[in-house]
Amino acid sequence: MRIPSMLPTVSVLFSGRRHSMIALFGFITFLAATISLTAAAQDSTRLTLAKMRDDWVQDLRSKQLEPILNFYAADAVFLQPNGDRLTGAATLRSFFQMIMSTFNSDLTLHSQNLDVSGDLAYDSGSFEESLTTIATGTKITSKGSYIIIYKRQPGGSWQIVQHVWTGTPPAGT
Repeated sequence: MRIPSMLPTVSVLFSGRRHSMIALFGFITFLAATISLTAAAQDSTRLTLAKMRDDWVQDLRSKQLEPILNFYAADAVFLQPNGDRLTGAATLRSFFQMIMSTFNSDLTLHSQNLDVSGDLAYDSGSFEESLTTIATGTKITSKGSYIIIYKRQPGGSWQIVQHVWTGTPPAGT
């Protein structure tokens, strides 16, 4: 005669654990894929912003006013080393027109931090610039630090919302 055992069979005992382990493995796989996609998106955004920075420098050197202005949001703020706060598209247009008509710029930016968090990003580093006064040929050199804060716009593009230069302004600027 066979007496039924009161202990559950191994397959029944581990069945609940097995389903839990499969669910946990699935969740971990999903989480890892999500993190990987987020990291890839941030890397792509960093490359986009680094290109924007390089294009901005090139446009300044080649005196491309409209492309320079297109980098900025309509209400962007540009903080100069002397403490002047330039706000808005019209003010930035006047500022860059004055710079481009007065000087030839040989600006170099050395990015030290470029990071993204949601719809905001920043690029900070140091700069060196040699300005040549167009009227006299006088060279003025300066160096300092910068920070550019970008904001993702509703259409997905990025624009500068805050731009800060620090350092001692060279004489004559």
